[in-house]
Amino acid sequence: MSEARPTPSGSGQLPRAAQSDDQAGYDDRAQPWRFLALSRAYGPSRAFQVATKLGLFEVLRAHQQLSGGQGMAVAEVARALGLRADPGFRGVADLLDLLVAEECLARQGDGPRALYSNTPDGERYLCPGSRDYIGGLVIINCDRSYPQFLFLEDSLRTGVQPQAAQALVPDILETFGGDGGDAGAPARFAAGMTGANLATFVAFASKFDFSSHATLLDIGGSAGTLSCAVAAAQPHMRCVSADLPVLRGAATAEVARWGLGGGRVRFEALDFFAEAPFPAADVITMSMILHDWGLEKKLLLMRKAFAALPPGGAFVALDLIIDDARRANRWGLFMSLNMLAEFGEEGSFDYTFRDFQGWASEVGFGRTELLRLGGPASAAVAYKDG
Repeated sequence: MSEARPTPSGSGQLPRAAQSDDQAGYDDRAQPWRFLALSRAYGPSRAFQVATKLGLFEVLRAHQQLSGGQGMAVAEVARALGLRADPGFRGVADLLDLLVAEECLARQGDGPRALYSNTPDGERYLCPGSRDYIGGLVIINCDRSYPQFLFLEDSLRTGVQPQAAQALVPDILETFGGDGGDAGAPARFAAGMTGANLATFVAFASKFDFSSHATLLDIGGSAGTLSCAVAAAQPHMRCVSADLPVLRGAATAEVARWGLGGGRVRFEALDFFAEAPFPAADVITMSMILHDWGLEKKLLLMRKAFAALPPGGAFVALDLIIDDARRANRWGLFMSLNMLAEFGEEGSFDYTFRDFQGWASEVGFGRTELLRLGGPASAAVAYKDG
C-alpha cells in the first residue's frame, strides 16, 4: 500500500486519501494517521461489542432464515433490538454501516432501502449455536474488560483497581467459583473462554506430538473444550478436564456437543491450589491459567504438574506468549495489562518463552519447545526427562 502524504502548503492539491474512495487510503499508516487511528481504536471495538451483546448477528440470521435470505432494513433492525427507530434518527444506520466498513456485516443497496445481513464469517463466528462461536468472549470484553480498562491509570499507579472499578465488575474469583450471587456466571465465563480459545485448541490437538502419550489432564479446563479437541483429533487419547465443581454442567454439555461418548473425555472436580497433588497423566495442560498468577503461584502450579507427570511426560502452557524481544505480540502485552486489571493483588502477568524456559529449568524439567498455534497464541512445552 502506498502512503498518502499531504502535498506542500499552497499546492492546491488535496492529500491522496481525501481524493480517493479506496479504503486503503482511509486506513493510511503514515503519520499522524496511525497515531490518530490508535487513539480511536476503542470506537469500532466498542460498537462491535455492543452489537454482539444486543444480539444483532443472531437477529439477522433468524430474519434471513425466515425470509429466504433477505437482509433487514435499518428500521427493522432497530425494532428487533429495542433501539430508537424513528426515521430521523441516524444512530442505528451509523452502527450498521460501521460494521459494514469493519467487514462484520454485508449490505445491499444504499440509504433507507439498504438491507443488512451477516457475512459468512459472521454466521460462523458471531451467531450462537455455531461450533466456532466466539461471541461469548466479545460479551466478556464488553461487560468486563472494557470497563476495567477505564481504570488502567489507577492500576498502573497503585497495582490494583479502585473501588469504583470493583463496583462495576464482579470479582473474577467469585465469578470462577459461582460465589457472587449469579449462578449462571461461571457457565457464561466458560462459554467466553471456549470462544476465545477454540481455534487454539484445535491447532494444538493437531500440532503437538501425542504419539507416545495416552492420557491428558487439563488443569482449569473450564467447559472442557481443550480435552474435547484433543480427543476428537487423537482417538487414542483419554482426557480429563479438571476444574471447580460449578463447571461440571458446562463440561458435560460440551462433551455432548462434540459427540464424545464412551468416557474418552470426563470432568473431574479440582481446586488446583488445594494441597492435594494433581492426578497423574502423560500430558498436563493449562490454557490461560499460568498467566493469571504472580511468579510464586506460577512456579507452584508448574511444580505440581512436574510431580504428577511420568518420565517423558509433558507440561504444556497455552497462552498469548509474548515474543522474547517484547516487540511483536501486542496481544500478549495487552493481555498482561488485562491480568493486571483482573488480578492486580496477585502480581499477575503474561510472559515470554524465555521466562518459561527459566521457570521450567528451576522446577526440574529438561527439554522445552514453543509451538505457534495461530494468531497471538502459542504453547510452551516442558518435558520431564526420562
